[in-house]
Parts: sequence; structure tokens; C-alpha cells
Amino acid sequence: MKVSIIVPVYLAQNHLSYCIDSILSQTEPDFELILVDDGSPDQSGSLCDAYAARDNRVRVIHKPNGGVSSARNAGLSFAKGEYVVFIDSDDYIEPVYIADLLSAAEKNPQYGNVWCAFQTVTDYHYANRQPNFVHEAAYLTFHRTQIMTLHEMWMDASPCNKLYKTSIIRKQNLRFSEDLSLGEDWLFNLAYLDAESTKKILVITAPLYNYVQSNSESLDHKYRPDLLSIYRRLNHTCEEYLKKWHVPQEQMPIFYNSRFYLYEKVLSNTLQAPNLSTAEKYRWNNRFLKSAEFQSVLKQATCYI
Repeated sequence: MKVSIIVPVYLAQNHLSYCIDSILSQTEPDFELILVDDGSPDQSGSLCDAYAARDNRVRVIHKPNGGVSSARNAGLSFAKGEYVVFIDSDDYIEPVYIADLLSAAEKNPQYGNVWCAFQTVTDYHYANRQPNFVHEAAYLTFHRTQIMTLHEMWMDASPCNKLYKTSIIRKQNLRFSEDLSLGEDWLFNLAYLDAESTKKILVITAPLYNYVQSNSESLDHKYRPDLLSIYRRLNHTCEEYLKKWHVPQEQMPIFYNSRFYLYEKVLSNTLQAPNLSTAEKYRWNNRFLKSAEFQSVLKQATCYI
């Protein structure tokens, strides 16, 4: 079997069919679809079972709720394919998504990482799609040391526009961090890049993955009491890899600007705190702005100049 497609499923009954139908309509037939029902309290699990009853390529895992990382890890434990791809249950893929990723990998074995562009679609209105970048060439090539350039293109964070070799995941025992509720997929990608020996990345410029952005409230806009500690961990891990990979100095300003952007989000997050008065929120932000930690980031960033 060529590809295992892993889809975590939770509270997805209203949109799951868009996702599954796009997968079962792939031009490449040699895949298994692993639907991981992460203890969803709605009818998502029953819908998964109904698809499995109709198509023998579909396998369903029912498990207690543990979060998206736990669901992806469960899917990895059952994957039988030579390759693995991840798709989120509220997104959908183009008909040639699997075929084009496989073709690029097989025709270009010197590139151990094959990624593709994506496009944002608001509430499934395909006519309003916006690609994350546009380029006239069919492929772009990168080295691992150019990771921050890819970060700037929004290419490195998600696991959903990438083809992974199952052998590398198994050999290195790569898993998504289940103690993180944000950024765990970015850390997984950095660990995979570190483990993959060619260090080369091939990017298909066609937007083959459709990321659905809902107008409803997103987790990104909810208060997170642990946001600063999460960002500290993400920044530290990324910086350690940049040092290990000896990235060129011109890549570092992109990292510094990214870190500054995350700290701006920390300040915005404080203003959403439900247990603090307005005065307390501003006092906390003012203390953070004056801290040595923030001042160090401020000196290194160039995005606000």
C-alpha cells in the first residue's frame, strides 16, 4: 500500500463529508483512509462507520478524547502505507492531491521532503479561495537550512500539505506532542526534517490542499492562560534546530521577526483574559513589555521598523 491518510475527527458531523468525499475521489486509488474518532460526542463516529461500511479503503479507530495530537498518534500506530499524509476533518483536498505528491516523490528521490502549496477557502466557498503563494514554476526547491524562508511562506507549520515516509517516522519514533494544544504540528515537522537524511525539500506550487477558514469563533481567538509558555517552548525548539542545522545568517532575521509576532499575540491574548480587570490586563502587558525577555526580542526584530 502506498499511502495512509490519517484524519482526526472530533465534533465534525456538519462538515466531515466534504473531507471524506474529497479523499475517496482521489485519482490515486492505492491508499487507506484512517478516520480517528477522538471520542466525539456528536454523530461523527457513526458517520465514519457508515463510510467504512461502504468502502473497504476506510478504517475507523474509536478512542477516548485526547486531542488532535493523540488522534494523529493513534492513526500512526495503525498506518500500513509506505507514506503518510494528514488531513484535518474540516478541510478537503484536490482530486490529484495524493497522485501529485506521490509522483513528485518518485520522480525526485533526491528530495526527501515533498510539500505542496495550499489555499484558504472561507466556509467552503471555493470561488473565494486564496493561495498561500503564487509562482509560475511547477516546483520550487529548498534546503533544510532555508526553513525560515518556508516559514515566511506559511509552509512549514502544518502537517497537512506534506508527504511523510512511514519508515522515518517509525525509525525515529516521531510523535506529536500530546502535552501541547498549539504548535505541536510545527515541532513534529522540525523533528522530521532533522531526521530526514537528504535535507532537501521539493514544493509543488499548485495549491492542492484546501484549508477551510470558518467565520465562526476560532481557538486562535480564545484566551489561553499558557500561551506565553507555549511560545517560549516553540521558539526555543526552533532556535535549537536552526543552530544545529547551521542555517545562514540571513535566515535569522525571519526567525526574530516571527518570535516578535508571537509575543505580540501574547499581549493580545492577555486582553482576552476573563479573570482579570482591564487595569490588571494593562499592568501585566506593561510589565511584560519592560521585561528583559521582551526587550531582547524587540532589539533583534526588524519587522516593525
